[in-house]
Amino acid sequence: MNNQSNLAQCIPFQKNTTIVLTNDQILPGVWYIGYFNGLGSARTQSKMISRGRARSVSTSITVEGCPSSALWGPYCSQTIEMIGCSQLSRYNNSRNLLVQTIDTKRRLNTRENNRHTSFLLRSNLPIGHALDSNSNSLLGVENLITCSISNDSLCLRQGDMKFYFLDIDNLAVQFRIAAAKFGLVQRASLVCYLRYNAFPRRVLHDYSGDISSAPLVIKLPNIGRWYIAIEILNKTEMNNTTSPMPDTTCFSFDWQVTGCLDGKAGINCSWEAYVLQRVPKRNPSVPFESYYVPTDGRAMLEDSHFLLEQFLSNSSYEQFAWTYFLLDVPQGSAGALIHVQLKSDKELNYELYSRYGGLPSNDSWDYFASRTSSSNGSIFFSLQNSTNSDMDLSIFYAKEGTWCFGIKHPNNTSNSQTYISVSLQGCHRNCNQKGVCHSSVDESGLTFYSFCTCDRDHGGFDCSDELVSPNGHIRQSVFLIASNAAAILPAFWALRQKAFAEWILYTSSGISSALYHSCDVGTWCILSFHVLQFLDFWLSFMAVIGTFIYMATIKEASKRAMHTAVFILTAILAATGATRSANIGIVVAIGSLGLLIGWILEFSTAQRFTCCSWRINLSVPQRWPNLVPLFWNTLEMLNKRFHWLYLLVGFITLSFAAVSWKLESNSSYWIWHSMWHITIYTSSFFFLCSIRVNMMVHSPETNYELTRQDSLPRTESRET
Repeated sequence: MNNQSNLAQCIPFQKNTTIVLTNDQILPGVWYIGYFNGLGSARTQSKMISRGRARSVSTSITVEGCPSSALWGPYCSQTIEMIGCSQLSRYNNSRNLLVQTIDTKRRLNTRENNRHTSFLLRSNLPIGHALDSNSNSLLGVENLITCSISNDSLCLRQGDMKFYFLDIDNLAVQFRIAAAKFGLVQRASLVCYLRYNAFPRRVLHDYSGDISSAPLVIKLPNIGRWYIAIEILNKTEMNNTTSPMPDTTCFSFDWQVTGCLDGKAGINCSWEAYVLQRVPKRNPSVPFESYYVPTDGRAMLEDSHFLLEQFLSNSSYEQFAWTYFLLDVPQGSAGALIHVQLKSDKELNYELYSRYGGLPSNDSWDYFASRTSSSNGSIFFSLQNSTNSDMDLSIFYAKEGTWCFGIKHPNNTSNSQTYISVSLQGCHRNCNQKGVCHSSVDESGLTFYSFCTCDRDHGGFDCSDELVSPNGHIRQSVFLIASNAAAILPAFWALRQKAFAEWILYTSSGISSALYHSCDVGTWCILSFHVLQFLDFWLSFMAVIGTFIYMATIKEASKRAMHTAVFILTAILAATGATRSANIGIVVAIGSLGLLIGWILEFSTAQRFTCCSWRINLSVPQRWPNLVPLFWNTLEMLNKRFHWLYLLVGFITLSFAAVSWKLESNSSYWIWHSMWHITIYTSSFFFLCSIRVNMMVHSPETNYELTRQDSLPRTESRET
């Protein structure tokens, strides 16, 4: 599958699945690939029996790229030039951006509040060496960084494209690009394309503009790497006219990145911005659970919530103001969720905006929520249980790095008290108390993630979907437990015939199955779930195979040997994969094989091998008369041994049991498995009833012993 437009999606598995992502889709950073068994809400439901096929999945990931970030192209033959204005290059990793923000704020607090700091990279100096201009110009609380490339001037031919990249290491107000020394060329346009974390194209970019006529300004750019492409176009060609222009055009650039100082943020650096400190929770259910509080000392570290009004910005010339809170999702917590909750004593008149790696605004945000609307179109965002005075939202699988939350609020908020809590959690709403939250580690061992295992009646991402109603739960429980009463039929027959071993087997099988399903539906567990599951399947397998062996009246020594082998085989089946669909076929095959072996032993003993000569005779015409009597004698013996009507009904009910086993699914398990209980025990009852009682009393072994005893006196009298 190529050219996936939406990378956050589920792709059904085929036998061989190949996903190809182009360089336009691959963003720098950590990528996560997950495999999920099952679709829909029932995927997280605790299934009574998981009988799906076990599949082995192997994955091969290949990343093709250039050995250096300064090279690109199909053959890595084209260069990318770095814009050298990142004086803190050691903080290029976005996961350390909050540390950089705190350190920068501490350093700047020691300076004068309104000092203008300017960094200028000159063309005659190596890239990365910054010079403090110590300018006395006052720009309020703005921090202006002016940068340049290694060459003072650049020359391009028409149609060529030159690439650059710029690393923005901190929250910035704007990024400005302007062309210099370009005014002499009137017929040419210098077009600039920008794209965040990916190469821009003419038809695929985030921002573009003709910087030969006016600077290109990007408001509130994201933290990270920006790629810039410069191209010279002929204005006359753009207007469908032709006019000659020089083959090569030379120009220079002005690059500026503007930020705010002293805990300010926003376009005009007039709004308050606070850094939130992460405090790990005591006795967390998952390793990364924590909450966030401001670092300025106005909130207690022991409290997971704080009063919002004492941090809000004030403005005398605007109706609404903004307040920003910055937090860091630590490394290894990509499987967590950010939970934000606001509770007010009055009607909540706040709007909450969130953005990863940048300041949110009215026009630029990742997620948005208010009392009346939200960005619920995303699968990674949830707004639930919100009222006029409460707001509760979650961001699932939050990216590691810096997140910024902006609260848009009226200026007059002194008459209300609103408490806000920001936390990093494992499972959404603790699985709504309908399941258990588990944590695990990805295959690399570097990232934690959490998931819900819901109870029998619920499913979904957070166990909020009711799959079975309370009345339906009672109905299913009664069917699954009471259907084991069908074991009374074969147990009663075995007890009446004084087959005490078979009576114990059928009785214990029915009781263990009822106890297992009672525990499975959450009613009562007399033993652990796994012990009850093993006993249920093991004794059920033994009951089926024991019925077939009982139908062959052979010597007790042979029966004990066959039962011992069956004990071992069925125990292995029940311990290694009790719920496999193939087990029903294996069990029937073992029982049929035991019956066949028993019949062979019985017939060989009864006939004393008289029907077949020990001497091999290759002549078919001479051997045929011996086979015909053997065939009719066998049919006659089977007719004397079994009631064919009961035998036929037994096979029909056994077929129904196999069909019920095969039709079981998550939604219809309770009805089909109940039918399985009824039909499998009923088939055993009919198979037992098919045996003629007189044939069980007069076994071949008894007849043989009587004949041997009668022959002794005759021999003695003949000798005398």
